[in-house]
Amino acid sequence: MAVANYHDVHGHLPPPFVRGPDGRPWHSWRVLVLPYIEQGRLHDRYKFDEPWDGPNNRLLASEMPRLYRFHHGVPDDTTVSNYLAVVGPETAWHPTEKVKFADMLDGVSKTILIVENAGAGVHWMEPRDLTFADFDYRLNTPAGIGSPHTRPGVALADGSLRMLGPEITPDVLRALLTVRGGEPLADTGTGWELLPDGRDRPLRER
Repeated sequence: MAVANYHDVHGHLPPPFVRGPDGRPWHSWRVLVLPYIEQGRLHDRYKFDEPWDGPNNRLLASEMPRLYRFHHGVPDDTTVSNYLAVVGPETAWHPTEKVKFADMLDGVSKTILIVENAGAGVHWMEPRDLTFADFDYRLNTPAGIGSPHTRPGVALADGSLRMLGPEITPDVLRALLTVRGGEPLADTGTGWELLPDGRDRPLRER
């Protein structure tokens, strides 16, 4: 996983965004991890001295890596990322502090790193993701976790994939998003089952 490889090199997870000299978020973690998904040349062409939608960077919009969108159920020419972070001091994506795997006191096998999303409309270079404060704990809503599959998926910090079922409760999902909440979690029977292959799922009927 690119985020884990970034951690191995830098000693911490990528920040959810990097601010520019004006104090506003300029760059997304999805741009920072490009060298770790075999997109080094694209990363080299991205200019960090201008915002993500600056005159040079906007020319790269159509080159979104295939990994940033669903394998099924979306048009091929989209620039919208379907893989988002959930940003907040409670999560693996702290907005101001560097987070290490060792900081995840709940355990890397019980901490969500990346979620599937359908509907938030986040441009792949845009320094915007979901926020813990405004997170929607219902499945398949724009402000929460969702996908074209019958069971949306999440990636945990240990690299495993889980699919979420309708029986998952807001309390369980919230516990999976926090890094040191201390909540007890059962591995099975609570709506977050192991997903060996994220592509091997039936699509939802529309």
